[in-house]
Amino acid sequence: MSSRIHLFFIIGLLLTIGIGGILYKKLVIGYPVLPKQQSQVWTVEAHIKFNAEGGPVKVSFAVPGEQAALGVLDEEGVSLGYGFISPADDADQALHRRVVWSKVLAEGQQHLYYRVVAYQKNNQRNLGSFMTTAAEVDAQYAEEPLRTAVQGLTREARQYSADASTCTGYLIQLFHADEPIQNVRLLTRNCETDLDRARVLQQVLLAADIDAYLIRGLYLKESRNRQELIPALMVRNGKKWETFLADRPQPGVPASFLAWQRGGESLIDLMGGNGAHASFSVLRNRRSLVGVVEAASARQGNMWSQFSLYNLPIDQQNAYRLLMMVPLGALVVVILRNVVGIRTSGTFMPILLALAFLETKLLVGLIIFLMVIGVGLSVRSSLSRLELLLVPRISAVVVVVIGIMVSASVFGHLMQMPFARSVTLFPTIILAWTVERLSVLWEEDGPKEVGLQTAGSLLAAVLCYFVMGSTTLSYMVFTFPEMLLVVLAVILMFGQYTGYRLSELRRFASFDGERP
Repeated sequence: MSSRIHLFFIIGLLLTIGIGGILYKKLVIGYPVLPKQQSQVWTVEAHIKFNAEGGPVKVSFAVPGEQAALGVLDEEGVSLGYGFISPADDADQALHRRVVWSKVLAEGQQHLYYRVVAYQKNNQRNLGSFMTTAAEVDAQYAEEPLRTAVQGLTREARQYSADASTCTGYLIQLFHADEPIQNVRLLTRNCETDLDRARVLQQVLLAADIDAYLIRGLYLKESRNRQELIPALMVRNGKKWETFLADRPQPGVPASFLAWQRGGESLIDLMGGNGAHASFSVLRNRRSLVGVVEAASARQGNMWSQFSLYNLPIDQQNAYRLLMMVPLGALVVVILRNVVGIRTSGTFMPILLALAFLETKLLVGLIIFLMVIGVGLSVRSSLSRLELLLVPRISAVVVVVIGIMVSASVFGHLMQMPFARSVTLFPTIILAWTVERLSVLWEEDGPKEVGLQTAGSLLAAVLCYFVMGSTTLSYMVFTFPEMLLVVLAVILMFGQYTGYRLSELRRFASFDGERP
């Protein structure tokens, strides 16, 4: 394998891993590409009230889990003097999630609270994937006269429908008609609430050999208190599950519909008390989308969340946010030197200057740099007459540069100039070496070349400053560190560039004019 093929293989591998990691984190996990994006988050509190009878008390309460459009960030049970058992999160229990409170002795009115923090998902999945157990027809609907009423309804619905979805929609219309037919009146004669009618409708669907599950949920729109659960039905239509609100013949629920109870006969199972009732309050707010994704990934045990830079301590995060911008600055220098043809004093000196400019601000940094370089060149010119060896001469320049920076700081502080605190942020050794390099260049090639390299270095440093100081790029590199693999691949590509530099086009322009 030739070196060129080997290089292309490495470049392709880096691009595949880098771009693949970025796409996975964006499309599967849901990381936002741009900074400052926010996600809607709802805190839902269930308040359970009941009267205890003076003995042992046990309360089992249905709670929500991961859903198609909504996910769970956090949940907790709040009670005074009660033991609390959290819900199971294994696959078999994903549908029937329940929490349990228990107490050895309780009397009088009791109050229990359960809070869940839900968020809007970017990557949705079919809620029907949670359905693992089949519902069965209640025995009372196998006896007369309910049996005949159910058979009449199912026969009529099948006559006017093409599949499970249209059959469900037709039955919902019959149940909510202004003047219900006789079979509907018979089945719903003891129904007092929408939940009662939804349960009867579920039994009719099951009798028609249509898999149907009763669910109850909340609309997570605005912040509201004392809400009640809304009944809905999940119906299997072929291989797909569809959700019907109990009073709407068309399938589908809003993305903000939180299915609180999925499966099971009751919302609350109470032992040792009576009169149990649950009301719900919703508080809507907004959080950083990155924080939401991080919390959701950690809760779900996603492997990527364990390697996230957001898990580092804050001081390390701040350090890496700056350090990870250096490769982007290196890419800028590579393009300017190898493609544009700008000459700089040193290869990566512009990157170090850009880092200093990020701390001092651009204008102040330029003033300090030109001041130190100007005074340093004058002192270096004086030292050259002493005919010192290389190492002592550079060491002397380092001492002089530090003296210049200290003097500038003291003078600036006395004059109450704001740049005085910024002088110490400059890389002293690099400035000393730059002074030495420019002074030698002055002696060998003259002041013109010194001016070109100094101007080129400043231009490169300014461009690196804008790239490395970009909050968008900083966020993207920190959130998607796989971008560094893409940057490395691009740098390797430029390593094989052998064409003309842009600055050489003017140099060879005369050849183009001499063509006949």
